[in-house]
Parts: sequence; C-alpha cells; structure tokens
Amino acid sequence: MRTLSLKQLGVAIACLGLAACMGNTDAGGGTSPAVSPSGNASSPSPSLASTLSAQQAPAGLGCGWQTASDPDRTNIAFPDTSAKYWVASVLLTPGNRLRIDGRYPDARYFSFNVYDPALRPTDALADVEISPKNGRSNPFSTPNGRPGGAYTAYLNYGQSPTQNVSVPRAPNTLYGGNVALGPGGSPNFGLVTLIYRIYVSHSGDYFSGGVPLPQLTLESADGKNTIATLPNCEEPLLPTFGGLAPKQGLNNALVSADYPDQLPTFFPIGTYPPKSAKFFSLPDTVLGIGREQTGVVPPTPDVAPLNGGGGFLSNIHNAYTSTTFNRRYGNIVLVRAKAPTFRGARGVGFNQEQMRYWSICGNEFATQRFTQCAADYQTAIDANGYFTAVVSDLADRPANATAANGFTWLAWGAYPDMVVIYRHMLANPAFKQSIQNQPFGGDLKAGMGEYYPEAAYCDKATFEQSNNPAEVFALCSKYQFDHLKPGS
Repeated sequence: MRTLSLKQLGVAIACLGLAACMGNTDAGGGTSPAVSPSGNASSPSPSLASTLSAQQAPAGLGCGWQTASDPDRTNIAFPDTSAKYWVASVLLTPGNRLRIDGRYPDARYFSFNVYDPALRPTDALADVEISPKNGRSNPFSTPNGRPGGAYTAYLNYGQSPTQNVSVPRAPNTLYGGNVALGPGGSPNFGLVTLIYRIYVSHSGDYFSGGVPLPQLTLESADGKNTIATLPNCEEPLLPTFGGLAPKQGLNNALVSADYPDQLPTFFPIGTYPPKSAKFFSLPDTVLGIGREQTGVVPPTPDVAPLNGGGGFLSNIHNAYTSTTFNRRYGNIVLVRAKAPTFRGARGVGFNQEQMRYWSICGNEFATQRFTQCAADYQTAIDANGYFTAVVSDLADRPANATAANGFTWLAWGAYPDMVVIYRHMLANPAFKQSIQNQPFGGDLKAGMGEYYPEAAYCDKATFEQSNNPAEVFALCSKYQFDHLKPGS
C-alpha cells in the first residue's frame, strides 16, 4: 500500500465515514441489482480503501454508492419505474476530483448528474458524451456498437458548461458547478450529490445493464495522486442496509388501495379544467399551484430561479410536463397526446428517433411517490398514433380501458390528488415539438401541437360509451364541461 500524506488520509477518512451515512435519492422502481466488485473498467492504484470488497463491507457500510432506488423505501422525488438510480455523496474541493471507471451497460440510456444543496442539477454527462477506452465503440453513439466496453469519466470542481456556455468542457467530464446564491453564485463544494442512472436495461439484472457499478476514486485535481478508491458493493447501505432489510410491499399496497369516496379531498392540488404545464423549477411550480388555486396571478419575471434550474433531483437530460387532478372533480382522468418515436421502436432507425425515451407516470404531490408508470414501449398506441393514459382506482376502471382498445391504464392509489408527469429524454434537435424546446412563458399547447398532453375528467358511464380512444376523450371532454362545476 502506498504512503498517504496526513492531508490525504484525513480527506479519505472523512469521505469514507460520511459516505456510510449520507445520501439523497431520486428513486425509481425495482430491486437493486447484484453486482460484482470485479470487472471494473480499470485497475485503480492501491489506496486506503482498495482492499475492501463487497463481501468485506457489512450492510453496505462504506460503499462508494451509498443509496439505491427502491419502490418501497425511497419512492420520492417523482421517480420513473423503468429507471434505477444510485446515489453517492462525494467530497469535492478545489484540490481533488472524482474518477469514475465504468463499463457501458446494455440499456436504453445511462448518465451521471451532479446536484447542488437545493437538489437542482448543476451539470450532467450523457452516455453519448462519454468516449470509450482502448479503441472500443460507444454503443449509444455508434450503430451496432456492443455494450461492456470500458470508459473513464471525471467529476471536477468548478463552474459547469451547463451554467455558463463559455466554460470549455474537458472530455468525459462533468462539473460540480455553482450554487445560485448571490450574484454569480458560489462553487458547489463539500459533500456533493452524484446520481448514476440506467433506463430500460436489456440484459443481466433488469436494472444493471449487465455490468458492475462504476468504481469511484477520489484523486488529486491533476490526477497524479490517488486519495481513496471507494469500494463497490452488491447492495448499498441505504435503503436496505446492504440487502438485509426485508421487502415490505408498501408501494403495491398503495397502488391497490381504493380511495374512499366519502373522504374529503382536502389537499389543494388539482385544477378544473385540467391543463398541462412544463416544469421549470420548484419556485415556478409553487407559484403555478397558487395561481390555479387562488386565481391570483403574481408577477413571474423571466429570471432564475423561476425559469429553470429544475429541482426534485431532476435529470438535465429530461424535460417534464405535469398535469394535476383532484378527486373532487372526478375519479377517472385521462391524458392524451400524439406519441413521439423512440429508440428501438419498430421501423425507427438509429439516431432517427424523435427522442431517446419517454414515459407517463402517476404521482402524488405531497409525498412525491409514484403509483404506476408506463414507459414508451409499454404504452398502447392507437391507430392515429396517439397514447391515452387513463388513471383511476381499480374499482373505477372502465371495462374498455384496455391496451387492446388503445388505452394505458394506471392505478390512482390511496391519494386524493394525482400528478401525471410526462417525460421527454434527449430529444432529437429536429423534433421541435419536444418539451425541451418550449420556452419559459411561452404557449406550451401551441408549441407542442398534437404532442401536447391534453387532459380530461370523466365518469365510468361516459367512458364506456365507445372503445375508440379519440371518441372517448371527446366524450369525456364534453362531460367535464357539461357536468362538473368548479367548487362542487
């Protein structure tokens, strides 16, 4: 083992100690994959933690990735069930950087995002932006490229190109960025949250993409000195204590619950008539709720943090619309739009898709939990190329709300309100109707055109009058204006 300076030793001990108990999460569904500490992209130099293996880290204590998403325990921050998230709290200072040694997963997408203390992403690195080692191909940018090739990426201290386009981006590098405090902000340093995401794994465990977790190594800013290589684990510390905690089935119980009709719908989320809005930031979302519930229109200047920045541990590569509903207006709700093409869809060439991935998820606002999601490949598309998502309790589900008829049904869950989140990921620049291309303060419906998610309340009798999704949506739209009254 190489000799460490006192400064390096102190940093390493602090990092390993804090890594065992810190971590935020933007959770998704599923169970954590089994991974092996072997087979990483490179063999790091010997260091303080390099002798620790997954088997020598009881309950996941001290692992480089401290938290993994889980539908029962960490279902927060409006997750997506087709994704897996791993979270690390990384010590980032002007004198060090994080080296990330990994392998390309066999999956639809993977990325790294880094966040400020307000859980806003400051920078990100998408799979297509990560060059391989040893002359191998990147399967996310090269047709017929094979997964499993090695790459090395870096998390550097300092301002990010995402926040300032004049900052040059080093190859395979993302940046801690600045925290929006005062003019120009201040550097994001100390324990910084890093999230590794995989969407739609094609091989191995459903979420792992058939490769080990990336190896995290703290090193000096110039890369000449290794501070600590953080061990990988088969299961991180949180939320399962290294896989020791039993499954509880909480999410399944909530999804199958039928909200009692006699209970008051006191939570002030949900609008009549329902309409979709693009997510820009947490302050903008809160102001939007206030506008809809009170009728008061406060000034919304086109300045940060209202017009961007994200929040809820959002992904820079995603853009979102949200449509809010409340049971006081109806127990069946619909969201309908023309479906974009996606990578891997039948008849769509590589890099010719309108976006890499899209999905529809039903969520509860206060707890930020998902109930159910449908990814693009899981969503029924009708003869006109539209999807129609139907959300209700199982007891209220219309008999004709089936995939065979072109409907995608999602459970409402044990909540009075419902937030339907529509995601667009890595949109093709030529696809002008993507959510990503819609500006702050613009007309979202006009900008997205037929891809805009229209919404309606309905009742079972009206819904069951037709099996055609376009006709059903028209009937429900008429029903809500003929029979529903604001404040009823």
